[in-house]
Amino acid sequence: NVAAPYASVFIVVTAVARVAAFQPKDSAHCLQWRSAKQGGKSTALRAEGLHGEPSADDPTLCRLRTRLGPGAISTRAGEEQMQRSGYANTCTTDDRPEAVIGEDSRHLAVGIVGGIAVNSTVSLGAISCRPIANSCSQGCHEAEFAAVRQGSDELEFAVLDPTCDVWWREVSSDVIPPIPELALPLGISPKGYKLGLCRTFGHQPGVDGSHRIVGTFVMEGPDFGQCFFTRHDGSKGQLNGGNFHILQARAAEPSCQEDARLAADLRDGLAKRVEVFLSEDDRALIERPSGTLFAELFAQVLALGSCMLKQVMSPARFVPSPLNSLGLHLLRALLAERMGDARARAAGFDTDPDFIAWRRDGFLMKDYDAIGDQGLHRLLQIASAEPVEAIPVPPYKWASRNVTVTAGPDPQNDMHIDTFASIVKVWLFDQSVSPEEGPLEYVPGSHRETEQRLRWMFAYSLPPAREALVEPSFRLMGSESVAHAAKDFVEDCLARSRPMLPLPGVRRTLVIADTSGLHRRARGTAGHTRLSWRLAGDNDGGLRRLDPYRWPLDLEGRMASPARSQPKEEL
Repeated sequence: NVAAPYASVFIVVTAVARVAAFQPKDSAHCLQWRSAKQGGKSTALRAEGLHGEPSADDPTLCRLRTRLGPGAISTRAGEEQMQRSGYANTCTTDDRPEAVIGEDSRHLAVGIVGGIAVNSTVSLGAISCRPIANSCSQGCHEAEFAAVRQGSDELEFAVLDPTCDVWWREVSSDVIPPIPELALPLGISPKGYKLGLCRTFGHQPGVDGSHRIVGTFVMEGPDFGQCFFTRHDGSKGQLNGGNFHILQARAAEPSCQEDARLAADLRDGLAKRVEVFLSEDDRALIERPSGTLFAELFAQVLALGSCMLKQVMSPARFVPSPLNSLGLHLLRALLAERMGDARARAAGFDTDPDFIAWRRDGFLMKDYDAIGDQGLHRLLQIASAEPVEAIPVPPYKWASRNVTVTAGPDPQNDMHIDTFASIVKVWLFDQSVSPEEGPLEYVPGSHRETEQRLRWMFAYSLPPAREALVEPSFRLMGSESVAHAAKDFVEDCLARSRPMLPLPGVRRTLVIADTSGLHRRARGTAGHTRLSWRLAGDNDGGLRRLDPYRWPLDLEGRMASPARSQPKEEL
């Protein structure tokens, strides 16, 4: 991505009691507060996706430094508190009663730039900053605004760092987790849950009155995945699991500081994992698509500094690096898979018939009424190869995630993987789901790192990897060059994709899928609605994602020593 030039967005801030608990992302510096005298100015952020076209209705955001009246919701003391804690580029929450949202959250203290309030006593030439908890178009009461003269130091803009790209990203319906890794958490709720900004599409009269409305996006906790907003008529709205934009940022230049001791520890840990879990056959499997000797690739990986090694050994879906031309992405993927297999053996799941089917196909389908919560609990343990960690305990709560098929294109109709390492997602479908409702489709076995799949991923990851940077959930046909380089794999996946239709005669069909395999939402017939339910809560749509490079532990919590031999992979 080309770094965005200096632009600006307006944002408002208030104090939060637990600011010290918030850990900003490396991209937190991408938004830096500036008054007009310091070079700040009003500029709308770009948006991507089908609903990202520029519009006169695009909202801009504002921030006030001092309490100017009953409508102002930020304090200088709050900002000073954040700066002392090292979190100057974050937002606090709105502590007014009308800012309460969901079960346990609050709106961020962010405002929308608007006209002067009705009956305002502030002189002409002033700018009003309306909290997102109080959204209206005309006839707002003065108490709902804070207004300041243009050019005042009290009104600040968030200037974009020139090394960053910041934009509104579209989140499609029923995309869980609806939190891409580039999503920018701007603050936390009073109970410590991360919060960001969301924006409605502005084309749904029954949802947002056909206006683009900025709201608060909850990234954790009981309100996970929901966008809360206030319509122009003052009524409250929320969108659950998609059909909105979220604010995200990418720092083109890392803000990380190199640490020689950490780098040594990371190199040692990576070298030990490769020695234990990757056989000579595995190393040759990486060499064939890349055309590079494994020893050459690995020597260059071990020469990286701590900042890059932390990314390499992280769950990040894609790590931009020149070493991808030597096979770095393939190394990350195959090592994660082999360590997952070792965890299953260490936990004793590898001989279970359900695990054998899971490992072979990448999905399980069961009669939920027959197995119940206890049966689901056992399957989640098997699918994740974890007896305890990140496994929710019964009883389970479910959240409705209905999707109506539209006549236009849907990004989820494209065959794709969610990430390079195994992740577990869960659905419940009733008997109403047919091909017309756009069912989940899956390519059996496509989650395993065969040579064909590695060739496809290698082509996708090659620098400059423009498609991977824009969408790190690799699309099967993300570009012509990728489709050409892995033609056999692409054609085979398209030919073998199958819909996950409800089991015959079963009231509720449980589907557990590893979405590191190729899958998509089938196109369906416009106007039909797919009824489905997902596990409620902050769970990434099934099970919370863990470190794919965690060491295997046996059932007593001791580090296991996995066998080196690996079964031959067949797609």
